Formats: sequence, C-alpha cells, structure tokens
Amino acid sequence: MTRPVVVTEPGHGHRVGNVEFLARTVDTPFFNLGIVVLRPGQGVSSHVHEVEDDSFLVLEGTLSLVVGDDDRQVRADAGTFVLVPAGTAHSIANDGTDDVRLLNVHAPGGFDRRIGLR
Repeated sequence: MTRPVVVTEPGHGHRVGNVEFLARTVDTPFFNLGIVVLRPGQGVSSHVHEVEDDSFLVLEGTLSLVVGDDDRQVRADAGTFVLVPAGTAHSIANDGTDDVRLLNVHAPGGFDRRIGLR
C-alpha cells in the first residue's frame, strides 16, 4: 500500500503544546518531524527515549543541552545539529533571552502519540 504525499504549509502542522508536528506517525512510521519553540526559561528535564533517536537542528537562538551519563554540557547555536541516540539521557533548555526555534526529529515514529497527538 502506498502512503499519500504529505504537504504541511507553514503554521498548519498538528500542535501539542509548543510542538508543531509536520510529519506524524500516521503519516510515516519511520520518524516524527516537528518544529519546537522554547521561550526563555522553558525546557524539558532529563529523560530517556528507550527505542528512538532524538535529534535537534537549531534554527534560531541557542539551545542548552545536558547529555549522557557524564552530563556533558552542549551549547548549540543556530545551525548546530545534535543527535541523541536511543537510551541516552538528555535535557534541553532555553537559558537565553530570545526564543529558541528548532527542528526536532524522533526516529522511529511514535513520539507524537506518546505526548497526546492522535
């Protein structure tokens, strides 16, 4: 069975909080693609995705991450890509004064469903 082509116009993705999903699990089982905006002071505390890679491409601002068992500190400016392998603890935060806008890919898909998108 062939899946349909998915075209998501700017601002017309499916939203859960501050995540706009452009590609959902219903669209493809292989990954979820979203745009995330973190306002100053926002972030996600340390967590682990057991079965999926989590990746970030910073589009605007500076994203602060803490990754791995050694709590490696990463400062990711615009244009920086970070891949967090499955099973790796990580947190993200906007410690700056401007919004952080990033492209977020979870592979394989399923993340959208776990945070409430149907």
